[in-house]
Amino acid sequence: MKLNIAHPRNGTCQQFEIIDDVLRRIHMTDYRLGNEVDGTIFGDEFKGYVFRIHGGSDREGFPMVHGVMAPSRVSLLVHRGAVGFQRFRGSQGERRRKALRGCILNHDIAVLNVVVMKDGEQPIKGVTDTSAPRRLGPKRASAIRKVFGLNRDEDVRQIVIRRKVSKAGKKDRYKAAKIQRLVTPAIRARRALKVKHAKEALAKNADVRRAFLTSVSRARMARRQQKNAALHRKKVVIEKVDVPQWKAAGSPKL
Repeated sequence: MKLNIAHPRNGTCQQFEIIDDVLRRIHMTDYRLGNEVDGTIFGDEFKGYVFRIHGGSDREGFPMVHGVMAPSRVSLLVHRGAVGFQRFRGSQGERRRKALRGCILNHDIAVLNVVVMKDGEQPIKGVTDTSAPRRLGPKRASAIRKVFGLNRDEDVRQIVIRRKVSKAGKKDRYKAAKIQRLVTPAIRARRALKVKHAKEALAKNADVRRAFLTSVSRARMARRQQKNAALHRKKVVIEKVDVPQWKAAGSPKL
């Protein structure tokens, strides 16, 4: 079995081969993902170390998943983006049935990933005796504040990690990442101006709508007045014709 040992504090990771004679002394089913184990079970060179089991896969490459209490391979209906079902391979809301390993170890595990939680007596070559610092630092403003323990009032542009770039025949220079989601006074002013323009546009639209509704109301009132005037004129014409006839015929006696 291959054992991948990672040391997050140093940023290192190395792979070691564990012989079968050592594995036969281990009750593999007693451990599962997330457990902290003594490094001695993998060999005397890891004496004093404490490892946390982080992941693994079997001989066919099927990965182990958390929460599946089985020491064998199982068939699960998984959603898009889960272990074994990459996000770009499916559509939103789609689920597929995939073969995965349970979180309990077994002797058919080919690769086991562990993380160093406590250093032991002897250094592990390539893991604890060396350090591989991050070449690039964080880019997001909140991540930079978190790394250096800054508050929101401090300027992260002065703290961003820079790396040295050297070229033959040229002067050394330093490059820094472009800080993402950085809120500066210029950005605040731009946002305030945007809000101001939005309010002005809203007020202008309200005035235009009010003027339009006023014009519509006046037009409707004018049409009603014209209709009433036409009805009145028609009624006057009818009365001019009927009233003389009634007078000539004589008014009825009550």
